[in-house]
Amino acid sequence: MQRDNTLPKEVKRWSFYNFANHSYQLTYVAFLLPVFFSTILLARGYSLADWGAANGISTAIGVVTAVIIGRYADMHDKLKAFRWSVALSFLGMLALSFSAPYFSSLLYWIFIATNAVFIWSIALSDSILPHVSDDDTAYRYGGFAWGFGYLGGIVSLVVALILQYLTGTYSVWVFVSVPIFYLLFSWYSISGLKEVPFKDIPAAKETATISRGQKATLFLGYWLIAECITVISLFASIYFYRELHFSAMQVGLLFLIIDLIAFPATWFGGVLAQRRSSLKLLGVTIILWGVSLAIFVSPHVGWLLLGLAILLIGLAYGNSQSYLRSQYSTLIRPSESGFQFGMYAIIAEASVLIGPVIYGYASDQLHSQKLPMIFLFISMVVGYTIVWSIIRRLHNDVAIGRA
Repeated sequence: MQRDNTLPKEVKRWSFYNFANHSYQLTYVAFLLPVFFSTILLARGYSLADWGAANGISTAIGVVTAVIIGRYADMHDKLKAFRWSVALSFLGMLALSFSAPYFSSLLYWIFIATNAVFIWSIALSDSILPHVSDDDTAYRYGGFAWGFGYLGGIVSLVVALILQYLTGTYSVWVFVSVPIFYLLFSWYSISGLKEVPFKDIPAAKETATISRGQKATLFLGYWLIAECITVISLFASIYFYRELHFSAMQVGLLFLIIDLIAFPATWFGGVLAQRRSSLKLLGVTIILWGVSLAIFVSPHVGWLLLGLAILLIGLAYGNSQSYLRSQYSTLIRPSESGFQFGMYAIIAEASVLIGPVIYGYASDQLHSQKLPMIFLFISMVVGYTIVWSIIRRLHNDVAIGRA
C-alpha cells in the first residue's frame, strides 16, 4: 500500500513548538549560558560543578512537577495546561534576559526556576504526539518535528550571533531575542491545536503493549542513553571554549553547523524509521556518537577530524532522541500521555541530576573533559543494549499473540 507522505495540519502546527523551544535549548542552554558561566560567573567563584548542579536542581524540580501537571492535564484540559506552561516559560526566559547583563548574581537561581518550568512544557508537548499520530506515523511525524526544531534553533542562533556582533557578546538584546522568538512560534503552534481530539480517542489506540516491569527496565536504558547526550549538550560549548580555545563566536558557528546537519538528518531519519527497523537505526546513532567522542578524546584534534566529529554529531544528535520519544509514544495510551510523558521526562532528564554534576566535578579535578567522555559512551552502549532486549521481547510477544 502506498504511503501518504504529506503532513497533517495539526502535525505541522505541533511541530512549531519544537521550532520555538529549540531557541531556548540551543541559544540559551547550549551556547550563551555555558560560556557566560565559564567566563563571567567562573570569575565570581562558581565552578563547572555549579553549572551542572544548577541543571540538576532545576531538573529535579521540573520532572517531579511534570508528572503532577501531566496527570492533571490528562484529567482536565491538556491544551490549557500546555498554554500556561508556555506562558510561564516565556516569563522565566525574560527574567534571564535581564539578569545576565544587569543582575548576574541572580542568574543562577533564575535559571533553576526557568529551566524547571521549561521541562513541564516539553513533557506536555511530547504528550501530544500520540494524539496526532499512530504506530505507523509516529516516527515520521516525530522525526519531522524534532528536525524542524533544529531549524528553529538555527534561526534563533543566527539572530543572537548578529546581535552579538552589533551590540556586544552579553548585551540584553542578545538574551531577549530568545524569549521573543519562543513566544511568537509557541503561540502559533498552540493556536493550531484546538481541533485535536484530546478526549475522543479511538479504542484501538488505547491498548498499552508494555508491562510495568518492562517499562521500568526500558526506562533504565533510556536514562543511560540520555545521560551521554545531555552531558554533551551542556558541556560542549565549554569544551570548545576551554579545550580547543575557540572564541564565543566560533562556538556559536559550530552549533549552527551541527543544527544545519541535524535538521534534514532527523527529518530523513524519521522517514527511514517508517520503512526500516527503528531499533537498528537507533544502534547506528550510538555508533556515530562513539566515533565522534573518540575523536574528541584523541591527543590532537585537527580541523579535518573536528569536521568529521561535527558531521557525525549532526547525524546522531536529533535522531537518537527522536527515535526514543517516538518509540515510547507507541507503547502508551494517549489518554494517559500527559502522565506518561511526565514519567518519560524523569528518565529523559534524569541524566541532568547525576551526569552533569559528576562530569563537571571530574572535569574540574582532572582539568580536562576528555577522560570523562569515555565513561559517557560506555553508559550509552549499556543503555542501548537494554532498550534492544526489551523492544525485541515486545515484538516477539506481539508476533506470538497474532499467531
